[in-house]
Amino acid sequence: MRAFTSMVYPHKPGMAAWLNDWAAGFAARTPDCLHTATFYPEPEAAAYVQAALAGGARVFKSHVQVGGYDPADPLLDPVWGAIAEAGVPVVTHCGSGPAPGAFTGPGPMGDVLARHPRLRLIIAHMGMPEYGEFFDLAKR
Repeated sequence: MRAFTSMVYPHKPGMAAWLNDWAAGFAARTPDCLHTATFYPEPEAAAYVQAALAGGARVFKSHVQVGGYDPADPLLDPVWGAIAEAGVPVVTHCGSGPAPGAFTGPGPMGDVLARHPRLRLIIAHMGMPEYGEFFDLAKR
């Protein structure tokens, strides 16, 4: 192992900005910890994601299942665009296991990738149980 991440994620509005501040501070004082960040569909998301990118975030995490949000929410369009432009990967929990959500599965992330084809996604847990469909999405 050369490095590790703190992988924070919000489950409701108003959490992501302070989680990003905490993660940046933790990475700054912890050897070998990559600076991570997160986001949630809220009006200020584009601003705090830009700040995280400017501050050196190396990976983002989104948890569609726990957050219960649509990754194709228009509030996230500038977020996905900025992250894609920066070439920073996003680890996303968007598979339907162990409990399906309204926005889990390959369809919603497919919509995001259609708008942001350069986005670098890492589908956590292979998108279980839809690993085949997520693999097909990756091949596109």
